[in-house]
Amino acid sequence: MQRLVLFSAATAALFVACAAPPRFQDMRTPSGEFCTDMPIFAGKTQPDREFHRLEPVQSEPGARTEPERLRSLRKSACMAGGDAVIEAIEEEIRLPDASYGKVATGTAIVWIRREGASSKPIDMGAHSEADKGAEPVPAAEPNPPKEATPINTAAEVKSAPVPQPTAAPTPTTTAAAPTPTTTATGSTTKTKTTTKTTTKK
Repeated sequence: MQRLVLFSAATAALFVACAAPPRFQDMRTPSGEFCTDMPIFAGKTQPDREFHRLEPVQSEPGARTEPERLRSLRKSACMAGGDAVIEAIEEEIRLPDASYGKVATGTAIVWIRREGASSKPIDMGAHSEADKGAEPVPAAEPNPPKEATPINTAAEVKSAPVPQPTAAPTPTTTAAAPTPTTTATGSTTKTKTTTKTTTKK
């Protein structure tokens, strides 16, 4: 029985020792950079890359010097899964022993695209390397779109005269009007429209 308890305690101690987090110097950001080299953008300075805000981060209150506060800020942003810190400032806070101290605060962000990568649509289907070679190559369009020609605004267009209403209140039926006939001569265009109206008695 004692051997079982001793073996269990030794196994638990081994798991706890192996489960210790890696050293901060060896940790990396999601983009692959070391966390110790994480960029910090002070104040309203914004990076020139697209990013997504993760969460606010703060250095430990025990950090006394500015380099210690920056290291602590990088460490908390790395633990949050960030690639960089924006809006970094130093704030004065009230410590538990009623004294005042400084902390560095900011917002942890993650890069949306890798540096130098261009934007491309996200592929929704999973493909293996073998499938990529077997994919059909899209063929060129058989009828490419024709280039638009500008409208000649100098051409004269005459519209058909508007029929005047009759004074008699008799019901009328209108036959389907034929499509207007257009003839082009030189630089002028003439439109001819015929309408057939019959009156019932």
